Amino acid sequence: MAASEAGFDGPSARGIFGDAFRAAQGDRGATTQVIDVSQQALCLNQFHISGISRIRRGFLATLLERLFEAKTVEQAVLESREAAGKLQALGIAKHVVVELDRAEEGREGVDVHFRCEDGSRYVIKTGVDVGDNEGTASVAGRLNNIWGGGESLEAIYSRGSKTQAAFQGTLLVPVDADPQKHVELRATQVALDARPYSAHDDVRRAVSSAFRAVDAAGRSHGLRYLAEWRELCNLGSAASPTLRADAGHTLKSSVEYTFVFDDRDSATVPTSGSIVRATAEVAGLLGGDVRFAKARAEMQTNQRLGKSEWIVSTGAQGGLLWSFDGPRGRSPLADRFFLGGQTTVRGFEHRGIGPHDHNDSVGGDVFYAAGVSLLTPLPYVRTTALKGHLWANAGQLGLLDDRGLLREPKNGPGGGPPGEIRRFFMRPSVAVGFGLVYRHSIVRAELSCCLPLVAATSDRPKAGLQFGLGVQFL
Repeated sequence: MAASEAGFDGPSARGIFGDAFRAAQGDRGATTQVIDVSQQALCLNQFHISGISRIRRGFLATLLERLFEAKTVEQAVLESREAAGKLQALGIAKHVVVELDRAEEGREGVDVHFRCEDGSRYVIKTGVDVGDNEGTASVAGRLNNIWGGGESLEAIYSRGSKTQAAFQGTLLVPVDADPQKHVELRATQVALDARPYSAHDDVRRAVSSAFRAVDAAGRSHGLRYLAEWRELCNLGSAASPTLRADAGHTLKSSVEYTFVFDDRDSATVPTSGSIVRATAEVAGLLGGDVRFAKARAEMQTNQRLGKSEWIVSTGAQGGLLWSFDGPRGRSPLADRFFLGGQTTVRGFEHRGIGPHDHNDSVGGDVFYAAGVSLLTPLPYVRTTALKGHLWANAGQLGLLDDRGLLREPKNGPGGGPPGEIRRFFMRPSVAVGFGLVYRHSIVRAELSCCLPLVAATSDRPKAGLQFGLGVQFL
């Protein structure tokens, strides 16, 4: 590493590496002199920081621990940049300039000075979010660096087309002065209108605590404890017997682990990369009214065809919910999976695949879905944000009780659970179609012409035009 590459300039660099500069100046015949000082021995004498109104001493000691262990110039530069980057990532500083200079007369080593621009203490913003066939408007306020260690407290209130009202308060506390590791405390209350897909309202009040971390390979890990009070209420006059049987209050106490790896170049319309997301949840071990194990996994890959603008995307999802209340125990409706709609299996109504009781979608305990898409450039269209879209989707959703895959054997061969499970996997609901995809910076919009090819008697196929907004699509 040359002196200029190390980020030093002017008197500060000359003060630290005076002998090297004087040696270079002694060769008057040279017009250009490159000095590699990356491995020159160095010890840190003092650290100074200015421009920040609030920073905790213990947090600062943790942040600078590796910087004070630096033995060479290269190590000091890298650790200084790392520490400065963490200050900015945690919102403690908006901008940091790092300076290294020789220690005062009579002292050995160098001094490091961080000259910072103080971070914002609070933020208030409004926004519009879309996803899962719903649009919401929200107002949010956030307090930053509450106790001088990068902590933040955020409150969000939102309303939407299905969300009658929702409030969320979140406290984030960094661990080891690392923005990639934090403890999260959260409280939420949300009231959802499930109509017209199911004639009821869903009210949820929850508190949770979690630890989340991102490792060196970019993989995210999260471990969460959740206590949630759910109420299925305000049933319509035409509510089905299933809804009436599940109406009322339930208390869930669960532990959940989440894994995510995402190296896509875009979260909305990626052209390369893949994502893998998996969640495992166990409820009832620490109390509560419901007892089950639940797992869900999804993956997506995206590949450009050669150097063209043609992009192939493939995706698959699957999930299993197993009640601990006996082999034929019925799972709570509030925890089941739902399938169908523009963001999952296109060509069907939202929540239109799987079991229904009268007009109510009642969800399922096991599901799978797969899809393949081809994004194409459009003639006479200069922007790459708008593309053509050819797709094929398939999926199925079922219950694991005496009404579903574990129903009593029928008369004749092929009945009972083995036959039902075989049919479940061999006869998915299928749709194909074509349309347009528009990539916005925060959302993906699709307009598709859908043709359902295979549908079960309980499904709600939807042929013709279908419009979707969201971030995650199959």
